[in-house]
Amino acid sequence: MLNSGLKKAWRMGRIAALAFLIALQPLMLVPGTAEASGASKDAIFAGQGGDPADQPIGEPADGGPTDGSGMDNGELGDGSVDVPSDGKDGDSADGMVEQPQEDPVDDSLIPEGEEKGPLLEPVGAGELASQEIHEVKPLFNNGFEETLNADGTIPGWSMFFAPNEGTSYEISQDMRYYGTSSLKLVDKSNTLPIYVQSDPRPVTPGYTYNGSAMMYIAPNAGNAAGASLVLRFYDAAGKQVNTDKDGENIVHLRTVGSWTRVTVTGIAPSNAVNARLAASISNYFTAESGAFYDDFTLTSPQEEKAPGTLHLQMPTGISGSQQLEAKIMLSRGQDVQKAFGSLRYDPTVLEVVYAAVASDFHTGGEAKLDWSHEAGVLKFEVAKIAGSTVSDDKQLINVTFKVLGEPDRVDVTLLSGSGIQDSEGIQNNKIYIGTSDERASTQIRRASLDVNGDGKIDLFDVMAVAKMVGQMAAGDNWKYDINNDGRIDHADVEALTNAILSKLLNLDDGGHAL
Repeated sequence: MLNSGLKKAWRMGRIAALAFLIALQPLMLVPGTAEASGASKDAIFAGQGGDPADQPIGEPADGGPTDGSGMDNGELGDGSVDVPSDGKDGDSADGMVEQPQEDPVDDSLIPEGEEKGPLLEPVGAGELASQEIHEVKPLFNNGFEETLNADGTIPGWSMFFAPNEGTSYEISQDMRYYGTSSLKLVDKSNTLPIYVQSDPRPVTPGYTYNGSAMMYIAPNAGNAAGASLVLRFYDAAGKQVNTDKDGENIVHLRTVGSWTRVTVTGIAPSNAVNARLAASISNYFTAESGAFYDDFTLTSPQEEKAPGTLHLQMPTGISGSQQLEAKIMLSRGQDVQKAFGSLRYDPTVLEVVYAAVASDFHTGGEAKLDWSHEAGVLKFEVAKIAGSTVSDDKQLINVTFKVLGEPDRVDVTLLSGSGIQDSEGIQNNKIYIGTSDERASTQIRRASLDVNGDGKIDLFDVMAVAKMVGQMAAGDNWKYDINNDGRIDHADVEALTNAILSKLLNLDDGGHAL
């Protein structure tokens, strides 16, 4: 009797719960700001399901202090902060996905032999569980991928000094860290400066702001090679209100021939309204072959924590016989444990060979990569073991493609919705995603070892390459970059010499010419 009574009570409870849900349904269909409807992670990966800004997202996380290292805590999640000011208050980019309610029925009350009804099944982990999504919105045109304005100026950036005969600037595809472009400054004078600044970005007085950029000074820079990154604060009238201090809000790079992350920092004064970042070569420095800037960032840990962003890096050019290496990179990471996202490519010109975890992401603990590809989209998710993370600028994944046919150029795009989780995000179910696609392009070069074009491959070609050592592999100079590493150096001389010797050793008895 007792068992029969429990079964009857159980059935009545199920009927009551079902009736309650039916009555509640019209209320759930009423549009309103409190309603949350999530797109699946697969839809986000594939760049589907609408604009990522339309996805249900969580309230901004409480900003915390930095660890004292002066390192940046990543891009902001607040969409109204990390873009140039347009004179209007921006809407917050964050909202919170409503967490599913716990199942109100205690499983222990279900009589033996009675199956759970479909309404009582627990939410599947990783499938229906909602996540707090933070959208990472960088400075406008921080990687110089936007089309130039009609007057030739750069969207989001402006010149401070009037043009002069000793300096110049341009958007360049010859050197870039991410994407397809970078900002190139040229300064051939020790007396004339060049200063290109970002549009103003609103700040909060008393908050700490951290700026950064990837910088590269090309070889043959001149007798005083150097370039600078500058962070300055301004009042409502546009007057600078902070005091410049070398090593803090102004940092100089003197290293030549390698990409370097340069960081600046400052506290917004009480009368500060905006801040600007600037790429600068002062009248004390030169960069005759160019100083290149990419991936500008300006964030405040007191406004929003974000543990970094994902980017796509590809070579400017490869030979037609080479495989294409596409690198998924972490920018300014902070304790990152997982990364996920999608790459889009044209399957008629590119074929996926394999994907592998980069050695950087194995550091300090092994990482596991899950990936698949179909119809021109490669999806990936890579995670380190619990308690193991990586920080700073690191490569996470290497994807190898085979080039099909004879295209002049191939493109790969890191889709919006790709992102990361730090160790805290793993625990609290937070993810940080990018809000726009990022395309990278590689030129396919049909190179010949006959670099001087005289119809023969011999010592004169080696001498031609040797004369170009130290130059950039840009424009027509790429033919001297024998090993296609983006630089013309002694390794290219050695590669061409070895190729000639190898062919000489393999000549048949007839002594055919090269």
